[in-house]
Amino acid sequence: MQADLKSLEFDGIRRLLEKLCATPFGAEAARNIEPAPNLAIARQMQAAVTAARQGLDAGDGPHMPELPDVRAALRQASSPGAALPGTALLNLRQVITAGQALRPFVEKRPALYPGAVEHLSGADGLLARFEAAILPSGRVREDASPALVALHNELKQLRSDVQAQLKSRMRQPDIAGGIPDSDKIHWHGQRAVLALPGELADKLKGVRRGMGPGGRDYLVEPMEVLALNNRLETVGGKLDAENQIVLRELTDQIRAQLPALNQLMDALTWLDLALAAGQLSLHLNATPPELVDAPIVELQGAYHPQLLLAFANRHGPMPRPLDIRIDDARPVLVITGPNTGGKTVVLKTVGLLTAMAHSGLHLPTEGASRIGNFSRIIVDVGDHQSIAHHLSTFAGHVEVLKRLLAESDERTLVLLDELGTGTDPEEGAALAMAVLDELAARGVHGIVTTHLSPLKTFAAQHPRLENASMRFDYERLEPTYQLEVGTPGRSLGLIVARQRGLAATLVERAHQYLTQIAPGHES
Repeated sequence: MQADLKSLEFDGIRRLLEKLCATPFGAEAARNIEPAPNLAIARQMQAAVTAARQGLDAGDGPHMPELPDVRAALRQASSPGAALPGTALLNLRQVITAGQALRPFVEKRPALYPGAVEHLSGADGLLARFEAAILPSGRVREDASPALVALHNELKQLRSDVQAQLKSRMRQPDIAGGIPDSDKIHWHGQRAVLALPGELADKLKGVRRGMGPGGRDYLVEPMEVLALNNRLETVGGKLDAENQIVLRELTDQIRAQLPALNQLMDALTWLDLALAAGQLSLHLNATPPELVDAPIVELQGAYHPQLLLAFANRHGPMPRPLDIRIDDARPVLVITGPNTGGKTVVLKTVGLLTAMAHSGLHLPTEGASRIGNFSRIIVDVGDHQSIAHHLSTFAGHVEVLKRLLAESDERTLVLLDELGTGTDPEEGAALAMAVLDELAARGVHGIVTTHLSPLKTFAAQHPRLENASMRFDYERLEPTYQLEVGTPGRSLGLIVARQRGLAATLVERAHQYLTQIAPGHES
């Protein structure tokens, strides 16, 4: 499905999902979630979200652990000759282990993941090799290869020899007693050195290697240990080279397992997104809609997710539930009535919930819901005025209408806010009637909101249009935010003006003028 997601504020749903994801790759999937290209894929995701919600309700998981981002490491491993650092290997081990841990949950609830459950454990063979070669710190183990065992033994013997020689040198009369910490050997890289005060450093024959801790003493390498230190550096270089060989061999094994690792990453990404959507379903007290092939929108007790969450967080009033049905018998609703009555909220709620359903997400509804197989959602909400592009409000609406008429068919859900506004009311009404005629002829489904009174009569007489309005409490003179199908909305401008304290004589004079301009107008 293609949809005008920006107009529906779908990014708000993406942000909610992103916050609930545990992994960077799951969060990226949440930032990019959109309606599926077909209902089959939407049903797969919906089934996964339902399984995740069932696990949450039952209290038996699964729980997605926080995982590092290993995608860059996998890209690096794809290059022959690459050697991943030990920390990258530890991160990969963590990801592989997470796949192992999640597999029993997917076996218990297969709908969680539509692929083969083996995708979660296809790279398990790497774990034993990682364990044998890499320490928990990320360093290569001393016994990772026979060559490393020999080199580490040689290095230990050389370090022991050089330390013994240095301690012997510290006991000689020329410097004995002048070294603050006579038992401490310092290291400058692989070279053993002494930390000496300035007067002793001048007496000792050797090579100065810099300043000691605190910047008070000098690091001096006595001439007596130069040869041993050279050998230590040589062995240290060989150790580094052998460590790289081990890391390169491990990376070669990772490269051989890249197909399995990529399948694992895809499975973990899917699961993280599904589990996040399950949590969102729980927060919204949402339910899975029935996805049907016919073009239909049926919502019982539906809420706009953002308004519901705002109320839950005490940032807004309790929203009113929406009951609405759009089908072949009543394909287009024409909602009229005053501003602040909730017409645009109805339009956005229908569009957003339809897009969410096609994305496999649950919907915040109190009753049953059915969403049909629409190929696109076209939305025109807000003021399209643009100084930069020399567009008036009306011209902006016309641009949307051009796209609408170029793309819409019987599988299109159209949501038009204030159709026909931005120009002379009579011309706007005439244009709106022509557009509605064309949409009806194409079998388009949708909702149109308007202030134009002629459209009420037009909708009442048109076989594919249905009047609707937002109920208004005439005793309290305030909107109820409830949709009423079959009844056109009344204009309340003069009523509200009187209620707000405008002079009664002025309002009465306005009413007289209105009677002359529009003899049948209700007010």
